[in-house]
Amino acid sequence: MIRKIMKIMGIFVLSIMLLLLIAVFVFYRSDLELTDLEPTYFTENSHYITLTIASLDQNDLEIDIHYQDVGSLDDPVIVLLHGAFASSHTFIPWSETLIDSGYRVIMIDLPYHGLSGGFSDQVTSLRRSAHVVKALLDALLIDQIVIGGNSMGGGVSWYFTSIFHGVDGFEVTGLVLIDAVFPSLTGGRPMNSIFDLISNEPYASFLSKMTPKFLLGSILGGVYGSESELESDTLNRYYDLLRRTGNRKAILVNTQEDIDTSSSLSNILSEGIPVLIMWGNEDSWIPVSTANLFKEALQLSDLDIIIYEGLGHVPMEENPDLTVIDLLSFLSNL
Repeated sequence: MIRKIMKIMGIFVLSIMLLLLIAVFVFYRSDLELTDLEPTYFTENSHYITLTIASLDQNDLEIDIHYQDVGSLDDPVIVLLHGAFASSHTFIPWSETLIDSGYRVIMIDLPYHGLSGGFSDQVTSLRRSAHVVKALLDALLIDQIVIGGNSMGGGVSWYFTSIFHGVDGFEVTGLVLIDAVFPSLTGGRPMNSIFDLISNEPYASFLSKMTPKFLLGSILGGVYGSESELESDTLNRYYDLLRRTGNRKAILVNTQEDIDTSSSLSNILSEGIPVLIMWGNEDSWIPVSTANLFKEALQLSDLDIIIYEGLGHVPMEENPDLTVIDLLSFLSNL
């Protein structure tokens, strides 16, 4: 009887191991080194820079940042910030039109995204990303900008504007929010959950690599609206840059700084900074109703909000030709 039980247990263990091996074979994808990615994604307008910002306890933090800088140095500057899983490359179609219209465009890979690095303590926040943007602009001797961002990048944009506009002569002349996170929606992941387990070593290093392209394709396909289609080149870019060494692990292990964003939008309102809201009506990540939250908090009119029928979470990527026309109209009125 004991021998029979042991045999059954042995078969069970072998079956579990076989299933795990199959899962690893199907889902596991290794990291890509920076040198593997640069031939494709380091453009003629790309630059690296090492920046230093301060932590909340005023310790110096260094980070290597990749950014793209296009247009004439004498033209008005617009800074564009991507969302989660994306990179500066998502705004390249916009930049081509903007430089033809007389603007200098700076597109930044935010920490843990694209070709940029991360912080040594694996902590992130809107505050840290905003300070990275400011440190870059200081290095480039830029003191007046329009800033815009999508999703997470939209959150960085309104937080940046709220803390830096009017400080030491720095001026934000316009703010563009594209399907942006709202202040009440910027918290970290839930505590006391499965994340407490999978975000710790050695689980995080292994599980972060369980990302086959078809899985990411399924996720991104849901980000797009019904009138747009995820192209293979776009999927390849998202997937390749997500696999940059450390980027996927950062999604699991990064912790959020505890910062107060409650007064951010009221600061922007009190300064009278012009704001444009752009939103895909079929956004399944941040519902279009969030645009009304911004409208109320910033006391905007209907003319300040553009809703795109048939587009989803990344309207500037889904239909750059249509959306950039609206952006140029906003810029021309500043």
